[in-house]
Amino acid sequence: MNITIRFSRSEDYPEMMAIENRIWNDKNTPQVTIHKTVADFLSANPIGSTLVAIEPEKGSVLGLLHFDNPTALTAHQKTWLLDIGVLPEAQGLGVGSRLLQALKASAQEQGIHKLSLRVLATNPSAVRFYQKNGFAIEGRLRDEFLISGHFVDDLLMGCLLGSKNTG
Repeated sequence: MNITIRFSRSEDYPEMMAIENRIWNDKNTPQVTIHKTVADFLSANPIGSTLVAIEPEKGSVLGLLHFDNPTALTAHQKTWLLDIGVLPEAQGLGVGSRLLQALKASAQEQGIHKLSLRVLATNPSAVRFYQKNGFAIEGRLRDEFLISGHFVDDLLMGCLLGSKNTG
């Protein structure tokens, strides 16, 4: 599949919001947030703060990858926390892997040492996807969330990119 990866632009936001509103459910997130307006979605995800996978022929957004520092701590500025979403009909076509490859390249250019994420244990296909793309399970928060009447473990995953000592 021909895919272009780039940073988000204002014209991408309606499709980005539609993807987010469509894919999240109680099997893959502890809280489903429905964005009602593009302005609402834009306020949470500024232009250029997200990588998008675009199908060049149609210009449509197939997937998105949000990333940011996990906290404002100075000691936490070499880590990016990420979350990724791909249209169901585009899953298994390399969209997510291409987004992660692009993020890793951008992170290394910017001196980022580690990528991290959280994934529910009730989403084993996502865990396998992340492992296939270089992430390892670094921790398990047992019974972290009560979702639909069941306790669910939260898995902490990470991927080291750079040297241990960066200035």
